[in-house]
Amino acid sequence: MKMEAEPEKKRKRHFILWVLLIALGLLLLGTLLGGMLCIPPRLLFPDMPPMWRFSLMYFMEIGPLLAVLGYVALAEKELLPLFRGARRGGIRGNTLKEFGLGILIGFMMNGACILAAWLHGNLDFSVGKFYPVYLLVTFLFVLIQSGSEEMLCRGYLYGALRERYPVWVAVAANSLLFGVLHLFNPGVTALSVLNIVLVGVALSLVMVVRESLWMAIAIHTMWNFTQSILFGLPNSGIVSEGSFLHLEAARESLLYDAAFGVEGALPALVVELALCGWLFLATRKKTAANAACETALDRMDAKKSE
Repeated sequence: MKMEAEPEKKRKRHFILWVLLIALGLLLLGTLLGGMLCIPPRLLFPDMPPMWRFSLMYFMEIGPLLAVLGYVALAEKELLPLFRGARRGGIRGNTLKEFGLGILIGFMMNGACILAAWLHGNLDFSVGKFYPVYLLVTFLFVLIQSGSEEMLCRGYLYGALRERYPVWVAVAANSLLFGVLHLFNPGVTALSVLNIVLVGVALSLVMVVRESLWMAIAIHTMWNFTQSILFGLPNSGIVSEGSFLHLEAARESLLYDAAFGVEGALPALVVELALCGWLFLATRKKTAANAACETALDRMDAKKSE
């Protein structure tokens, strides 16, 4: 009886509505936990400078991160390989090389958007005081924040749905939820929601092609860190309180959204489509390579049987 009941439980857990409810529950529980973890530093340092209070906003996301990891470890152990490091010698998966490549891609994507807006005359910057400790600590906090969203959407949600449904269902569901999570951010527009959903699709394709949650986390981290902490621009509508460059003036255009930042403008759409295109081509090459490998194996088996 136990052997028959277990698959039934698994099917129920991985039904799309059930998975979405679990994801929202983990987000709510994690947000409460993260808020509690931020209380002690606020009480110990009531006169904390605004930039450090701002960095705590990112650190608060450690709550959802711990909630997702805890749930997967206890109830969805079959999904743990999505979070762990890849085996030594692997060329895909969760490796430091894939993480480093993700950092580079995230910086280039966001940097290209900022450069386009600056060349168009939408942005004026001044150089602020350099705080290396703040930049390092905040990078780690942004890594926690971005890692939390990726572990929820591209880790648990994508992984659970991928076991039961076609890959496009897993991609669409987690990308749409990713967009919904940003609906109430300041300055949100239809274009900014489209951009966020599309970047969710791109990061999901990273999971399909590169098989690397670490790369998705790295791209997301460097995107946020570049615009908010290096250039002092709004991060999904949330204005930076501490950055290397200071935004002195911003002018609205199709290349920059003054309220939401680069994520609400056309350049973000272009770089996201470029990433999707690269990953889509890589998917076709990967499929063709797998088909060729299977054909070669079939021929070998046929020769052995002769």
